[in-house]
Amino acid sequence: MSIEKLPRAPMRYEDELSYEKEIWQPNWKCFCCRDTGLIASHLAAIAIDGYDPDRDQLPRCVNPGCKAGSYWDSEALANCIDYRINAATCQKLDALERASWRQTVQEKQINIQTLAQKMSLRKHNRTSVEEMEVRNATPVKLEAIAELYLSSEFVKEGSL
Repeated sequence: MSIEKLPRAPMRYEDELSYEKEIWQPNWKCFCCRDTGLIASHLAAIAIDGYDPDRDQLPRCVNPGCKAGSYWDSEALANCIDYRINAATCQKLDALERASWRQTVQEKQINIQTLAQKMSLRKHNRTSVEEMEVRNATPVKLEAIAELYLSSEFVKEGSL
């Protein structure tokens, strides 16, 4: 009995070798709750003394312009939601989280630039003479240089 083989279907394409990674940036409207309606626990800990996300009520986001918090407004969830945080505090938490994301993105960009410089084969910038040589190089000159420095077996007609 033969079973037809199916191609792989990876769960995460970013783990594949051909995937080009980029710095992910969130597209949330509200960084306080990340558009969930509930203030992120690390931000809630800033606003609520001794906040424990496993034991305390979940703080509802009331950031102006954020409508996600309204999903949590029901009598069934009334005992689970903390309504004490006001709009001004939500705005401050939102500003803190936006600044944190800006800093994270900048650090990632700097790390990528540093890595690119480390991986570069050229350890210094071209001199003016080297730059002029590159600009004036033609395929004929390159073939002549290659024949001069390499044996003829490495140089094929039209290969450069």
